[in-house]
Amino acid sequence: MRRDARLLALCLLAATLAGCAITQGHGPSATVEILADPGKAWKERIDQADAARLDALPALWVSARAAAKPRFAAALAREGALLDPARALRYPALPPGAYHCRAVKLGPAQRTGAPRQPVFRTLAPAFCHVGGEEDAQSFTIQTGAERPSGWLYPDGDTRSVFLGALPRGKAAAPVYGAVPGSNALGVVERVAQFRWRLTLVPVDRSAPLTIYELTPVPADQQPGD
Repeated sequence: MRRDARLLALCLLAATLAGCAITQGHGPSATVEILADPGKAWKERIDQADAARLDALPALWVSARAAAKPRFAAALAREGALLDPARALRYPALPPGAYHCRAVKLGPAQRTGAPRQPVFRTLAPAFCHVGGEEDAQSFTIQTGAERPSGWLYPDGDTRSVFLGALPRGKAAAPVYGAVPGSNALGVVERVAQFRWRLTLVPVDRSAPLTIYELTPVPADQQPGD
């Protein structure tokens, strides 16, 4: 009887972390609940239009690569896993710290009246920073012409979802959803050892996709404060 009472007490104590059930005639037993949806955090924050854009990401990959391949097949091949949409390894979380960010614009510009740009082009290298938090990671591109900033949310075994915004001029980027027309979203995937990519669907319509190659910055090369 005392043994059953002790087990019942332990069962109740663990109820905050797992479901607990008592079965008559067979003594106490514990039933572990299924873990919460790892994508719940970003699904609660994303707006409906952006959710549709995120769902369209595989189709954007196909069309952007198709537009670039006739003229830039060799450049696409040199990028290897970075521009392979099927490449997504397990454990995509970025360790906190400084990274080199090299951006590739893929596909034709979609802005009316904008100067014509090649369907494959790269931007000057930049620095970005990843910070660690409890349920998400902060992500900020610190230098360069385009400086999206926001949060990375876990979403399964092979990707994290980025919800952020693009700044205007030299101002800091606004919070996601705060300024109409500034939202930026995408996914982070690990494509090789110490090599990640952030595939961004930019709101500025400069290209269907902006793909950032992220590689850790050695301590002696990190930018100063």
